[in-house]
Amino acid sequence: MSFFFTAWATAVRSNSAILPSPVTDRTAIVVPGSPPSPVFDHRNIEFRGEHSPRQLYGTLPMARIKNFSVHFPEKFIASLKTRVGGRCSTFQCLLAHAWKKVTEARCLAPDELTQIRVAVDCRNRAKPPVPMEYFGNTVLWAFPRMRVRELLSSSYATVVGVIRNAMARIDAGYIQSFVDFGEVADRCGEELASTAATPGMSFCPDLEVDSWLGFRFHDLNFGHGPPCAFLPPDIPIEGILIFVPSCSAKGGVDLFRTLYDEHVHAFKQICHSMDRTRAKI
Repeated sequence: MSFFFTAWATAVRSNSAILPSPVTDRTAIVVPGSPPSPVFDHRNIEFRGEHSPRQLYGTLPMARIKNFSVHFPEKFIASLKTRVGGRCSTFQCLLAHAWKKVTEARCLAPDELTQIRVAVDCRNRAKPPVPMEYFGNTVLWAFPRMRVRELLSSSYATVVGVIRNAMARIDAGYIQSFVDFGEVADRCGEELASTAATPGMSFCPDLEVDSWLGFRFHDLNFGHGPPCAFLPPDIPIEGILIFVPSCSAKGGVDLFRTLYDEHVHAFKQICHSMDRTRAKI
């Protein structure tokens, strides 16, 4: 998406700009094995199967789902990374922090399981890699999960490790299994049901997260300068997190999120308070 919009802006500013052509041939990108051999239970992961978690989620009145944002300054992020220790991405550090704070604000039972549905860009994980010019969806999901008691008592380093390990499972083998599963379903004439959330759905005790931190929105200059704001629309689903580079402060990150209105105040009260537990280096 970032590639498309920045190329569009470049074309608007200059008629002489030489732009790479988009790749639209899906058959050249999505190549099933011969024979296709899926090895993971995609029917209950990416699709709505008999044991899909989606069956467990409830709904809320639309008026009770609140959209709001919080800002994490560059200094806060640097301090958070220090507590994690070692190498870690801004996204993983902030996600670990937000997961802890949302779970605390929700007052979940200590033995309850909580998980995050994390959007994973598969372009560089596939073999061969998918070109950036490919005009299509290359996103699969990772599902880090922990008990509430474990999540709230663990160090940031531990939680980041859980997130990182779950995302690492979306490798070339998993991607090929997903492609093969789709091919088998097509050959059998099976209609697969999406797990996409519907308006009013509440993901509690879980979350769904997306990162726009790699979106080059500062390059979206259609001739009048870069945008003064870049934000998602209101989302009618509880438990969504979207990380966006801040327009107002260099190096900062804005978190746009949706939450049950009874939990908003508690989250805002604690979202900039770091856990005292530091990583052991």
